[in-house]
Amino acid sequence: MDKINNVNSPFFVGNKNKWFAPRGYYVHSYNSFDMTVHSHSRIEIMYVATGEIQIEYQLDDNEMVKTTILPNNYVFVDANVPHKICINNISTMLYNIELSLKDAADYNFSIAGICNKESHANSFFNQKKRVFVCADNGLFLQNMLLIQKYIGNDLNTSSDTYLDYLLCAMMLLLAKQYASSKKQVSGISYINTAVNYIYENYNRDITLTDLANVCKISPNYLNTLFTKNFGHTVKDFMNKYRISRAMILLSDTNLPIDEIRAQIGYHNKTSFHQNFVKHAGMPAKKFRQQSRNSNVAKTHSSSVNSYWNL
Repeated sequence: MDKINNVNSPFFVGNKNKWFAPRGYYVHSYNSFDMTVHSHSRIEIMYVATGEIQIEYQLDDNEMVKTTILPNNYVFVDANVPHKICINNISTMLYNIELSLKDAADYNFSIAGICNKESHANSFFNQKKRVFVCADNGLFLQNMLLIQKYIGNDLNTSSDTYLDYLLCAMMLLLAKQYASSKKQVSGISYINTAVNYIYENYNRDITLTDLANVCKISPNYLNTLFTKNFGHTVKDFMNKYRISRAMILLSDTNLPIDEIRAQIGYHNKTSFHQNFVKHAGMPAKKFRQQSRNSNVAKTHSSSVNSYWNL
C-alpha cells in the first residue's frame, strides 16, 4: 500500500485540510463470527477488549494479509480497504468506531493543524501504511468510550468544539501508540515474523527449528533475538502466550480444562500443568474458580450493545 490516492483517506495528500467526524459505533460481544470481505468509505477502528479476532485485508497488489488482534490491542483500517474479521469460538468483546472526513472549520482541528503541532502526528499522517495494529495501555479505549458516551444517539455533532477536542486527543494518542508499536521488538523483522507465526499457529506443534525456517535464519540466532528483546527464549515465549490464551478461555467459557489444553496446543497434561502454574501462579482449576469469583481476568465491558449510524 505505497500509493495513497484514496480521497477518503487521512493519508491522502489532498486531505490535509480535512477533519474527522464520527459516523457510527458499536459495542458487541461474540462467540463466533465470520464476515465476508467488504470495504467502505469510512475509516474504521476496532478494539479488542476480550478474546481475539483475526482480520484479513487486501493490499494494493491484491494480496490478502491475515493477522490476529489480541486483548487491549486495536486495528486501524483505512477507508476503502477490503477486509473481513473472523472470531473462532472464543468469547470476544469488540469496540468499534467509524469516522469520515469533512472540511475543517478550524485550522486547529485539521490534519494539517495537528501535524504542525505534534511530531508524532506529522510522522503518522505522512506514513503510507493503511492497516496496522497498536497496543493500548487503556487510554485509547477510555478515549473511544468518552466519544461514544458524549455523542450518544445525537446526530447533531457536526460543529462541536468539545467533540473536536476529544477527536484530537484520540488522534494524537493513536499517533503516539503507532510510533511505539514500530519500536517494539527493536524493529527486527525476524522477530515480527516469528511472533505473528506464533500468534496464528499457537494451537499447533511449533519447534524452534520450524520458526527459524519461517524466518530464514538459524535457530540459535532467533533464540538470541527473543532473549535480548523479550527476556525469554522462544520456547518460554510460546508457553507464556499459550497460557495467556488458556486464562482467557478458563475465565470466559465453560469449556472443559482438557479441551482448553488441547485447543492451545498442549498434548501433554503434565506439561500444561507445569507451565500453567509457572505463568499463572496456580493450577488451572483454581484459576477458573478465582476468576469467576473475583473477575481476575479484568476487561472493559458493557451490558449494552450500543450502535448508531449516520
